Amino acid sequence: MNSADKKIIDELENKIAGNPNYLDFLGANTKELSHGYHTYPAMMIPQISREMIELTLKHSDSTIESIYDPFAGSGTTLVEGINAGLKSFGNDINPLSILMTHAKTTAINPDTLSNFIETVFNQIDEHRKQFDNRHLELDIPSFPRIDFWFKESVIFDLQIIKDAIYSVENDNVKNFLLAAFTETVRYVSNTRNNEFKLYRMAPDKLEAWNPDVIATFKKNVTSNEDGNTSLFNKVGEQTEATVKLGSSMQIDSLYPNESFDLLVTSPPYGDSGTTVAYGQFSRLSLQWLDLDPEVEEDIIKLDRIMLGGKVIKELTPQEQLSMLKSDTLTEIYNSIAAVDQKRALEVLQFYVDLDVVIEQSAKVMKHGSYQYWVVANRTVKGYQIPTDTIIAELFDKYDVIHLHDFYRNIPNKRMPKLNSPTNKKGQLVATMNRETIIMLRKL
Repeated sequence: MNSADKKIIDELENKIAGNPNYLDFLGANTKELSHGYHTYPAMMIPQISREMIELTLKHSDSTIESIYDPFAGSGTTLVEGINAGLKSFGNDINPLSILMTHAKTTAINPDTLSNFIETVFNQIDEHRKQFDNRHLELDIPSFPRIDFWFKESVIFDLQIIKDAIYSVENDNVKNFLLAAFTETVRYVSNTRNNEFKLYRMAPDKLEAWNPDVIATFKKNVTSNEDGNTSLFNKVGEQTEATVKLGSSMQIDSLYPNESFDLLVTSPPYGDSGTTVAYGQFSRLSLQWLDLDPEVEEDIIKLDRIMLGGKVIKELTPQEQLSMLKSDTLTEIYNSIAAVDQKRALEVLQFYVDLDVVIEQSAKVMKHGSYQYWVVANRTVKGYQIPTDTIIAELFDKYDVIHLHDFYRNIPNKRMPKLNSPTNKKGQLVATMNRETIIMLRKL
């Protein structure tokens, strides 16, 4: 451990000593700047990224000009990067993540944006009147089960809004409006509120469900407009973020080796099928966007192509464990396998895939650069999986050393607090109520 490592650790640990709940950021505004544009599963709160960025900029011996997130998600790290004056880079396999991050990291002149919004709102209102008077025909989408997930009147209003957005020629403004549109799609659909997976409302609630689609969209746009003004006042009219559509297991096809000075990320805590279903959450919004059928097919299978989504049986479990070189993972795999071999293989595949990400992320980081991975330890078949320890062990073989762990409770993150490891009614265990911030440095 060098002097810079010690300064970062000591300063943050002193803050925690003065307030054991410091990293919980209770009462903090997690929606400031553009962070409130869109909901997203398991969003990392911006205060975590901000804390790690500020401490590293303050104490690092190296010049830090860029920040990278291999799991861009809702764009939290990239927004905080431009907020700190850094060039921000990221990637994600989910097209909705790319849309959100582009919108959230692009500050638009407030006067320019206001003029576009007024024009779009007027067009929506005028086209709604024309449609009511049968003077307007709509080209309605035909994606599978649209009538199951949306009421007819909702479909009409969403199409009117979408047509108005796509008439905008300014790409930055269009992305800004599409972020509000996709948030609207999710809210006005027939899905249960506050659910990330696709569940239809109960019949009695569905019968009474009559959302004002246009009012909801306008409300979302107006709220996001305030966020844009806040971001613009802080960073000016600039786009210093680069976010690419691509798998974190193929970073080498997206960015050159030794490109970045700092990494802050929050990876999935397990495969989408059993933790957070990012694909299901995104599906309806993405189907409302104009996507090629080939891409749409990938979206439908999004949860399967994320980390751990599909078990690959080219090597035996023991061969895979030998290559991973994590004693902790070997022990937890054997424990789960004794109870449920299939489930153990699914768990192992997640860490096999994660190890690919770790190797690739190590390559694109510069020598001496810091990495902060925010993770939680989930429970499978009654066994808590120490992902924090496993990640540290996986990194070791790529010359990235584990320096320290910081801990925080999860008071705000939208995650399941209980699950059923046996799938038997009434048998619930606590899942992820605490996060670990793993601090590492490339040698």
